[in-house]
Amino acid sequence: MSSELNTAATATVQMSTDFCADDADVVIRAAGTLDFRVHKCILSLVSPIFKDMFTIPQPPADSPGTLPQINVQDSPEAWENILRTIYPMPNPTVDRLDDLESLLLVAGKYEMEFVIDIHKKGFENREFIQEDPLRLYAIACGGGLEDQAKYVARNAELLKVVRLSQGDRLNGFTLGSYCRLVTYLVERDHEWYQDLGDNTHSLSYPGCRCDDVHKRALAKEIMDNLKIWHLQTEEIYLEALKNSRRLASACGTGRKCVFLAENLKSFIEGMMEDRETICDKFMW
Repeated sequence: MSSELNTAATATVQMSTDFCADDADVVIRAAGTLDFRVHKCILSLVSPIFKDMFTIPQPPADSPGTLPQINVQDSPEAWENILRTIYPMPNPTVDRLDDLESLLLVAGKYEMEFVIDIHKKGFENREFIQEDPLRLYAIACGGGLEDQAKYVARNAELLKVVRLSQGDRLNGFTLGSYCRLVTYLVERDHEWYQDLGDNTHSLSYPGCRCDDVHKRALAKEIMDNLKIWHLQTEEIYLEALKNSRRLASACGTGRKCVFLAENLKSFIEGMMEDRETICDKFMW
């Protein structure tokens, strides 16, 4: 445990403007740079570590009015996000992967399950998954968040994961976890490519009298859209559907073809259902 409870005199540090309550009964000093005047009762409610800490008798304060001080090595940003989560105020917006990782590390260290549950949705952040799926997966594994690790895996891009595998900031990550992820992605993508090719080659357009050359070109473009690796399942569907509508409107004749548009919509929906099935098939 990297924290200690003491009554040392206040050092030359900044005071949080949001957590500076007059009725506070404890000070958290983060990284020796920022003080948070907070309440033992609130910390005790969300953390059994703090609850136990506050039951230990403390020596008298060095001077009247000096609050007990907890020195922690965690970043001030992480504690700011933690406190904004546990106090009655809007939850913080965690829009940086560094912030999500540091927040979850602190919450895990002090067994703040409530905080972890609130911020699990960060693993569904599409920008995080596109930015660094391997690191996001490693954070989930390090925190024992199995469901979140699986969510990242099913939406990750194999080539990006392999390219980022030399990263030096993968806390709590093991070789076994990495191999499990790569094996899943290889098996998933191999079957998805095969299924996509088989179904695209047999694509038909009942009721459509459009030019066959145009329809073959359309099938190829839709298949290419569905192959986009860096997009997640829902985004793949929306991108392919958007392009199918655009192409179907031209229809090789300059006229909109309702049959072609509807057939393509049904085809893409069926393919995305197949992709979900494939994702589930190889998931550990």
